[in-house]
Amino acid sequence: MNSDSEEEAVLPREIGEAAADGDFERVKAWLAGGSASARSVNSRDDENDWTLLHWTAARPRSPEQVEFARYLISQGVRVDAKAREGSTALHCACGGIPGKSTAAMVSLLVAAGASANMEEHANRTPLFSIFYPHESIIDIVTTLLRAGASLDSGPVPFLGTTKVSRQFEELLNHIDIYPDLRARVGAVRTLVASVRAAGSWKAHCTLPHKQVLRLRSLVARGRTRERLATTRAIRFIVRQGDNGIVWNILSFWRATD
Repeated sequence: MNSDSEEEAVLPREIGEAAADGDFERVKAWLAGGSASARSVNSRDDENDWTLLHWTAARPRSPEQVEFARYLISQGVRVDAKAREGSTALHCACGGIPGKSTAAMVSLLVAAGASANMEEHANRTPLFSIFYPHESIIDIVTTLLRAGASLDSGPVPFLGTTKVSRQFEELLNHIDIYPDLRARVGAVRTLVASVRAAGSWKAHCTLPHKQVLRLRSLVARGRTRERLATTRAIRFIVRQGDNGIVWNILSFWRATD
């Protein structure tokens, strides 16, 4: 067990399972059943060194699961606590059993300060823990990249095979084995290619701004027609003659987030 949890009571596996299965009243009853110094949200099981947050994040089946994770965070759970193999709750959310609330769980953990680049012992960051192209994969990858996740890693084993991935694009090749789910992988691949080419998430987000400015320049020089601008807002912007006004307008564009 980790040194920072020596004073904590051992988290029984059945209580961890209760958190994973949504039996939150049982978990709260266990927390309330001992002294404050013995039982807490940071208690760990003796098998994997998982906290209640690890257990909760690994099976995000419902919004209630996310709300319980929020409750644990409000009670002082260590968001970046590492399990025996080095994984955090964010690793568990990205690489655990996919659920309908996986993207919401990832967003909550990142918002609470979970590191998007924390490595476990096999070099996996949360991004490199993704192993299945479930329906929310694009939202998860977007959240991690927005939080600064690196697209590069040390050698990463994939599902116990000898295959390794040093770039996230290689990992995408490994999970692109489900014909009916390739559109999901394709969407992620397109996003990753844009971020890779731009050099960072922020630079990727400013690409639309640069395209608008390029169109505006062409219109100002008579090199194209304003009707090529597809929306009324864009047509308004390209008619502006002052760079300060244009940049002020573009600063409100959500693409900068």
